[in-house]
Amino acid sequence: MKRLFIILFLFALSACANDDKSHNDNINSYPSAPLVSENSLVPGANRINYDVNKSLNTLIYYAQSPAVDDYELNNSYSISGNGQQVPDTDVVSQKIITKTKGIKEIIKDKNKRLQEYTYLNNIRPINEAGNISKKTMPVDIQAGTKWDNVYVLDVETGTFNTIDATCIAVSQYAYFFLRDGLTPPSDEQIREITNAFDKDYEIIHKYYGKEEDTDGNGKVSFLIADFSPNIMGFFYSADKFKQQDLPDEEKSNEADVLYVNHHYFEKSRWDINKTDVLATFIHEFQHMTLFDSRSRLNLNSYVSAWINEGLSMLAEYYGGYTSPHYRYIGAYFDSEQGISLITDDSSQNYGLSYLFARYLQIRFGDSFIQTIYTSPDNGIKIIEAATGLDFNTLFLDFVKMILVTGRGVTDDPVYNIEEFNYPAGTDGYTRNGFNLASIIDEVYNSGNADNTFITSAGYGDKQLGMYGFFITKWKGVFDTIELTGNNGIAGFYYAW
Repeated sequence: MKRLFIILFLFALSACANDDKSHNDNINSYPSAPLVSENSLVPGANRINYDVNKSLNTLIYYAQSPAVDDYELNNSYSISGNGQQVPDTDVVSQKIITKTKGIKEIIKDKNKRLQEYTYLNNIRPINEAGNISKKTMPVDIQAGTKWDNVYVLDVETGTFNTIDATCIAVSQYAYFFLRDGLTPPSDEQIREITNAFDKDYEIIHKYYGKEEDTDGNGKVSFLIADFSPNIMGFFYSADKFKQQDLPDEEKSNEADVLYVNHHYFEKSRWDINKTDVLATFIHEFQHMTLFDSRSRLNLNSYVSAWINEGLSMLAEYYGGYTSPHYRYIGAYFDSEQGISLITDDSSQNYGLSYLFARYLQIRFGDSFIQTIYTSPDNGIKIIEAATGLDFNTLFLDFVKMILVTGRGVTDDPVYNIEEFNYPAGTDGYTRNGFNLASIIDEVYNSGNADNTFITSAGYGDKQLGMYGFFITKWKGVFDTIELTGNNGIAGFYYAW
């Protein structure tokens, strides 16, 4: 992926995608425009022209025509070169880019079911201090105040435990409680989390919205407790409702409470994961603020996970917690390509969702967030409302950007994103947290055949999710590449 690129892809919605140029045209006969050729392809053999002395790179994508929220999650495409199908080459070396965000399927699923249940049954969250029972939350809180009989979700079983906690710090905008019996954070850790959240509270109010004062105490509460190491923190929307209004299996603290994992305050883990831990506070606060803002407008508070998580990762960017984002994006390209961008299931990927949200923020400005916060729509439709673009068009712009940004093939700001191209060591890189082309090159130059599908002539069937894509680096000389698959918008770019 270190070369300049020539682009070839199918755009089924646009008549201008068809190109009458002969397959036998020499590459050098094309004008020097950055995006050299955009030819319509159909499943079947497609003759290509490229510099055989350079690596051939393809991006295979799958979109739906027209874009709808109700989609088949997976679609199978088979790609072969010169009619050959051969096994992947042996792995020469492999770089593993780890993910530190835990899998949240149980919490996401419970939040989704609860929010849909309350919306359909017209059960309103608590929005006035006089309407709450204050079942567990103390009225007057200072350092040392006890909070007894707190309901805490067991994230592995989906059931609830009851614990006691004590306030260990009070900041301008938040109370910080620690489960009794756990080792207290150090004074320095407390200073860092309180200062960080007070800064981030104002950031959320500036770019996103305002939380509801559910418990009437004027602050957000954080409960630091012990959870599975796979989770750094979470928001559980049951806490926003009266206990009496919820199904028996749900428990509410009737409080503005967010949960943070004590596991990462242990010194050795803190030293490694401090930025991730600090980012957790603003990340989860965005989830709460989105819920409260939409509930206040009598909208369905549930927003699809791929959008909601993207917004929370974007909040981390606003807060300046960008250094871990290199890992999330790298992990996507290293091992999770092909998954659907628009899924709510366990395949939802933080790196991909963040990259899409950041792309929207750069291209359309910060105001796109407010459309999501206030729109009665969800999923694809809410993104179309926020951008004014057909989702297929937007998705194809997004994946084209991923392939060509930073490659020197175009100055078009839709496809070449300055913020994604700052060199390492610059102030711009520090603010952004990654260089996209460098991440892709690092993964692909590792020789990880299972993930990059480097082959001598082709590769076999790969599962490609709706609104998913693969970038593939080929070896060998190709007269034709054959693409077969089901209906949809599908195609590939090739590069030199």
